[in-house]
Amino acid sequence: MENGSRTIGRGRKAAYLLTGLGLSAALVCGAVAFGRAWEGEPYPTADPAATAEQLNGRVLAVYDALGLPQTVVRDPQDSGGTEADIYGCHRRGLAHAVDGLDSSAPPEPRTAAIRTRLAVKGLTDPQGEAALDRAGRTLAGQGWTVTSSREFGAPVLALEPPEPRSGVLGGVSVSYTSGYLRISAGAECARYPGGTAVDWEGKPQGLPGLVLPVELRRS
Repeated sequence: MENGSRTIGRGRKAAYLLTGLGLSAALVCGAVAFGRAWEGEPYPTADPAATAEQLNGRVLAVYDALGLPQTVVRDPQDSGGTEADIYGCHRRGLAHAVDGLDSSAPPEPRTAAIRTRLAVKGLTDPQGEAALDRAGRTLAGQGWTVTSSREFGAPVLALEPPEPRSGVLGGVSVSYTSGYLRISAGAECARYPGGTAVDWEGKPQGLPGLVLPVELRRS
C-alpha cells in the first residue's frame, strides 16, 4: 500500500507539473499574441519606384484593351499620374487604434501607398460604354478577373491581373461618366527600403511617371 501511495503521489506531482507548464506556455503565447496585436503587424517592404512601374504597366495594358477612338484627349485635371500617399498609412495595432479616426494623427514613418491614374475625355456615352465592354471581354480572355458594376448609373470595371498577386499591388478600376473615362491603379501601404530618397514631407522621390500612349502625348 505504501508503494502504491508513493506512485499515486508521484503521478499527481507529474500531473501538476504538466498542468503548470501548460499554463505557463499558454500565458507566454497569449502575451506574444497580445504584443503583436498591441503593436500591430509591420507593413511590408517594397521599392516605391518598382511598384510605380508595375502599376503604370497595368494602366497601359488596360488602356490598350479599351480600344478608344483617336479623338480622345487626356484630361490633365484628372490625370494625377503617379503619386505617393503617406498620410493614409496609419500606425497599426491597438496602441494606435484611434489614429484612423484622427485626420491629424501622424502616419507610419517611411511608408506610402503608391497610386497612378490616367483620365481621358471626348467620348460619347455609346463609345464609353462600348469601350468598357470591349476591355472587359478582352481582358477576361487574357485571364484577368473582371467584375462589372454600376455606381450612380455609371459603368465601372474592377480588374485583377491573371498572375498571382505579388507584393503590395492591388487591382485596376475603370469608370466612365458623361464623356470622361478614368483608369486607376493602386498599391497597399508599404515601407520604403533603406536608402530610399524622400522629400521634405517624407514622400519617396524619383518615382517614374506614367508613360502616356502615343496618341495621348499630343494632349
